[in-house]
Amino acid sequence: MADNKLLFSIYDDVTKMYEPPFVDINKGSAMRRIRDLMQSNPQSPYSKFPDNFTLMQVGEFTEETGLIFQDTLEHVVDLKEIQPIKE
Repeated sequence: MADNKLLFSIYDDVTKMYEPPFVDINKGSAMRRIRDLMQSNPQSPYSKFPDNFTLMQVGEFTEETGLIFQDTLEHVVDLKEIQPIKE
């Protein structure tokens, strides 16, 4: 039996919209993925304006059935809190 994966989305406080969701195994892994994205692409809006974005957990995905569950939105981290340190 496969474990449920989590669905995450980045919320843009300027546009008041959510980015398309992505799947990851847990919150820590999702934060690492976004931090790596910010570090490898310093010209991205996430890197340039991290105070405008928030990582949110938006649901769960079950691999065995393909079903998506969503009952609440959960704040994970503001991107400004995980932005890479500038040297």
